[in-house]
Amino acid sequence: MLLPLKPLVAALALTGTTSTVTAAPLFDSVTTFLSHLTNPPNAAQHLDLQTPGADPTGLNTLSTLGSSAKSVLQKNQAYLLLINATPFTLRRTGGHSYQMPVWDASFPEVVQPGESIRIKIEAKTHKDDAAEMRYVIEELKNQGQGQGGEIEFQYRGHSGPLLQVEWKSLASLNNPIGSVRALTWHQGNNIPFVLSAAPSSLNTSSHNLNPNQPGFSFDPSKHLIAFPGSLPTSSWMKTSYSRLHCLTLRQLSLPGTHNSGMSLLTGGTPLVKALPASVQCHSSSMTVGSQLASGARWFDIRPVIAGGKWATGHYTFFNGIKLPSGLEQIPGLGDLAKEIGALGGGDKDRALDGWQGGNGQLLSSIISEINTFTAQNPGELIVINLSHGLNTDTFSGSGNSNAQAHLSQQEWDNLMTELLKLTNRATHLTLPNIDLSYLPLSALLPPLDPSLPLNSTTPLRASTVLIVVDDITSSSSSSSTNTLTRVNTSPFAPQGIFFRRQLSIFDSYANTNSLPAMMSDQLSKMQQHSQKKQNDDDDMDMFLLSWTLTQPVETMVTGSIVQYAEEANRALGEKLWAGGQMGKEGRYPNVVSVDAFGADGEVTGLVAGINWFLAEECPAL
Repeated sequence: MLLPLKPLVAALALTGTTSTVTAAPLFDSVTTFLSHLTNPPNAAQHLDLQTPGADPTGLNTLSTLGSSAKSVLQKNQAYLLLINATPFTLRRTGGHSYQMPVWDASFPEVVQPGESIRIKIEAKTHKDDAAEMRYVIEELKNQGQGQGGEIEFQYRGHSGPLLQVEWKSLASLNNPIGSVRALTWHQGNNIPFVLSAAPSSLNTSSHNLNPNQPGFSFDPSKHLIAFPGSLPTSSWMKTSYSRLHCLTLRQLSLPGTHNSGMSLLTGGTPLVKALPASVQCHSSSMTVGSQLASGARWFDIRPVIAGGKWATGHYTFFNGIKLPSGLEQIPGLGDLAKEIGALGGGDKDRALDGWQGGNGQLLSSIISEINTFTAQNPGELIVINLSHGLNTDTFSGSGNSNAQAHLSQQEWDNLMTELLKLTNRATHLTLPNIDLSYLPLSALLPPLDPSLPLNSTTPLRASTVLIVVDDITSSSSSSSTNTLTRVNTSPFAPQGIFFRRQLSIFDSYANTNSLPAMMSDQLSKMQQHSQKKQNDDDDMDMFLLSWTLTQPVETMVTGSIVQYAEEANRALGEKLWAGGQMGKEGRYPNVVSVDAFGADGEVTGLVAGINWFLAEECPAL
């Protein structure tokens, strides 16, 4: 069997793991080595979903077929993920379809409060394919507006494929009656639509739902939100402030990004330079500034010194992988070991000795993007979590033994001094060792008018950047001793830089490339955490849902971290809300951390639904 050399070399690139720990040997024989390369594990093991291809309708691969065969085999298929994060009941009122093999029977009669429904959609890819299905909010349909409270889901093949929502006789925040909103089409995968409202919306003691009677206070155009359309992703916290102002970080849910600065490759080891996708966790267009604009508010920043400059980094330390014996005897692979050794920092018998990885955005670029965003978008809370600091300039060459390349305290001091260029730092939080997690949003965001007291009730708030350091530092007391201690942030405390125990959060990733295994791991940990939270009288750390897949070495020939992450993100809304378990025993994440954070803001819309429906309600301002 003759396999191309370059892809095999690429297959031994960085695994995509995110911690600087020693990697275990991956292959112990030629047989297992080649088996992993030719039959890599598939990340897209989610129900009946398939990995989206570059040609989702199969037009190219079916080009040799006759027109009748094409008509039978081609189809546009996706799943409407309808999340009813409201106290209301959605009831189907009717619809019809034309040339849609799967539509009418997929829609349930009723969608209960807090329920998520996955609705299969299938069309023939004709331009005149079309369908509609209407739902009414039962509690609003008799408001004196005829058939009030009705929305309609529509499929249109002529623009296609296109799935959209028309607000027939129901309005929501920023979605007036008669407006139409398109949903982002995901071929063969979930298309989320989230409808959210606070539980008290159904409480007739505080809301009279009949607008013809005195005291009517529930206004869907103000108190009902939907994704997409209701909350601008660049200002979703400002738009939601009246709903969220009393909530602490222990009660809020924030969209977050994992390895936030890795949207591009600005340098790194030779093996990773040959395959940038092995360390890039976000598409090249999704820099930290773009992630902010799309709604992310928690950022996993991993600072490195690279060429004397501060950048973000994604590195793993390997003790080396012993190459399969007899590799040179396989036809076509005679020079493989030599090339792997040269690129991977090892020799002819070992590969991936020492540090492997790459650098992402420069810190100066990230600081500039954050400052621009906070100047243009007051009222947003941003958390920068700094960890995994490394000095890549101390990495030695082949077989380097510098496994503890942590930043020194002096280097951290230099970094924190650089971070003082960030405007809107939380310098107004001056109490020593303050626990940030117990502060309400109103205390974290100072008034936009600096002449007002910090406890002012004005909804006009300035943006705040919380900088949290969570790392260890190395200090050599002698040539043979290396002592590890926590980074000392106390000299910078008055400047709005905090240590991790001031914002303690449970963060444990699954370390697997299997989507079912990752989902089971994270949802189980969230359940266990919520149970402990109840038993310990709410005195527990915050919870970070690490919805990320770890890409193994052998799949480097078939995909990238971003491709893996896009599959995981499509399953997020469905699995997080499955079975109506969200909210039970305080069960919802404080941070939802993902790779491949999308510009469509779907993760932001899901998290906003959590805040509006599951979090404690705040008094009216």
